[in-house]
Amino acid sequence: MKFAKDEIIFLLGAGASVDAGIPASYKMVEELEKKLVNDKEKDWKKFKSLYYLVKSGVEFSYGVQGKDPIFNIEVLVNILNELEKKELHPLYPFIGSWGIRFTEVVENNFEIISEFRNKIVEQLKKWVIPKDLTSSIYFKCFEKFKKEEIQFPIRIFTLNYDKLIEENLKDLLSIERGFDPETREWNYKLFSPIEEEPDLYLYKLHGSIDWEREKHTQIVKETDNIPNEPELIFGVQSKVQYVDPYLFLFSEFRHYSLQAKLIVAIGYSFSDEHINGIISQALLNNKEAKLYVVTYSTDNKQKIEQDIYRKLECKNCNKNQIIINKKQAKDFFEKDLRMEKFEKLFKEKNNNDIL
Repeated sequence: MKFAKDEIIFLLGAGASVDAGIPASYKMVEELEKKLVNDKEKDWKKFKSLYYLVKSGVEFSYGVQGKDPIFNIEVLVNILNELEKKELHPLYPFIGSWGIRFTEVVENNFEIISEFRNKIVEQLKKWVIPKDLTSSIYFKCFEKFKKEEIQFPIRIFTLNYDKLIEENLKDLLSIERGFDPETREWNYKLFSPIEEEPDLYLYKLHGSIDWEREKHTQIVKETDNIPNEPELIFGVQSKVQYVDPYLFLFSEFRHYSLQAKLIVAIGYSFSDEHINGIISQALLNNKEAKLYVVTYSTDNKQKIEQDIYRKLECKNCNKNQIIINKKQAKDFFEKDLRMEKFEKLFKEKNNNDIL
């Protein structure tokens, strides 16, 4: 089988950048906890009680639902975002009083919530900017893939805030991110079909460390430096924002997922319900479509596959639609980013039994 244009797309999660030295979301939480209990990190210690209050609340909430808790840096920041709204939150009129422990921790100092959130964002900027690009050169494999293997643009949808793709490929491939080269302002029309297309379309679904939203115009611009308040979205449940660029980017992901015969997911944990819903819809829409998952997990392939089907809630998907490749992202890019390997996935006889 030969792939035509837009029949293969890529989805990158945090695991795609781990080999480059950028910690995954759950690792960021682990590092944060070390700071909170370290006597030498005095500027972090005042947030310790607030942190554990939020964490225990999340674990309790998932426990009540009978689900395994999801707690990472994005969940933490999203909850802090909601808490700092206080009386501006739409649920505020329906809440009789704050929890006793919350009142004890915060008292009348609601500013501590914003302080903690801002402190985390400052640290996040350090986490996602590697000291050098040497460890991330495996992203350059996209150049060979484009120039030697395909005749159409690569479409990459990424959930990561870092700029590893841009920095490694900027001198090798033409990249479209959706920003006017003169004004530096977001312009969705740049993703429209043109006669001479770029080598790579890059859709940053959760924002980017070099994006900034102007307060007065609310227009998002790309910057040369890292802004004080990068335009990022956090959380598992509140990822979809009904403003651009996010509304457009998620729409594009849905559009091209439905067209794709193969979705290559690299380092994605399947913890985002919005992303999972789109993938599930794509697999149900086309029972011949496949999801190729690159993951470095200690579980066996059967366990990984069952876990993914469960998270996708794809009860009517076929057994053959998910293929697991247990590798680190770096190994995958260097050894398996080959059209020949992707084409072989469709040469084997399909097993259309429904799970």
